[in-house]
Amino acid sequence: MAPTLLITGATGFLGQYLIAAARKKWRVAGTFHRTRREDVERLLAGIDSGRIDLTDFRDVRDMLDAVRPKAVIHTAALADPNYCEQHPDESLRVNLQATLNLAGLCGDRRIPFVFTSTDLVFDGTRAPYAEDGPVSPLNLYGEHKALAEQAVLDRYDEAAICRMPLMFGLATNGRVPFFQRMAGEFQAGRPMTLFADELRTPVSGPVAAAGLLLVAGSGMEDETVNPKEIERVRGLLHLGGRESISRYEMGLQMLDILGLPASLAEPISFRDVPAVAARAADVSLDSSRAYELGFDPPTVRQQMEQLLPGNLLAQKPND
Repeated sequence: MAPTLLITGATGFLGQYLIAAARKKWRVAGTFHRTRREDVERLLAGIDSGRIDLTDFRDVRDMLDAVRPKAVIHTAALADPNYCEQHPDESLRVNLQATLNLAGLCGDRRIPFVFTSTDLVFDGTRAPYAEDGPVSPLNLYGEHKALAEQAVLDRYDEAAICRMPLMFGLATNGRVPFFQRMAGEFQAGRPMTLFADELRTPVSGPVAAAGLLLVAGSGMEDETVNPKEIERVRGLLHLGGRESISRYEMGLQMLDILGLPASLAEPISFRDVPAVAARAADVSLDSSRAYELGFDPPTVRQQMEQLLPGNLLAQKPND
């Protein structure tokens, strides 16, 4: 029987891509919290799933004992920096306390644990950032993720912390991510303003999922989970793409792929757009260590081409 992989935040953007990829080699179980029941039945059809408050230690303990996973990937989070800035107590509970609950319980049971952190633990002044670069977050979301990283390492020294870059793709969970909205606006012939001076090392949802599954299955004897037979990945790991690029540059590439005029992408500065949470100029990640382990993201253009043809939009963009 295939080993069980538990994915928290299974109805989220990254969770959906993880489920699609993991089903090939794992028996998948997933958790959710606020998702409506009808959406859960659609998004998590065919996998074991349950609603749970990850900040409740006893519920998490009982869930792990019932599921008995061989590995856990923790993607559940409050990931909107502006929301976190406005709801600091909730952010602390979800992004820090829930993570510590899971890490501690997985550590007690020696269950491989993968925590998805963020490139926003950095302040954007010293890119590209390697894993040992000093963290200095500019907003509360990054601060709580940085605190969670250290708490995980203190509690479970065999855990893996994967710092994720900007991720893009199409969503099936009712939300419309920026990539999908951008494609919809461009196809409708409407121009879109895009940051030209905020740099990231983005990867698509499928590529991010592949990297996380490589880490989750590392060191396992089952060759169907870990065909590369790499040793257990521990500590900090960056899963960024190979290019440092702005959203404006991504927009130009998308327009070229779609055969639309470049003028539809209008460059602006992130400094000219008021925001509740402070933004970093350049949090590009140095992901050399992950590349050596077998993580091999294609170019941003290639990833876009894999997402766009034949299935441009599963949903209409927001107005």
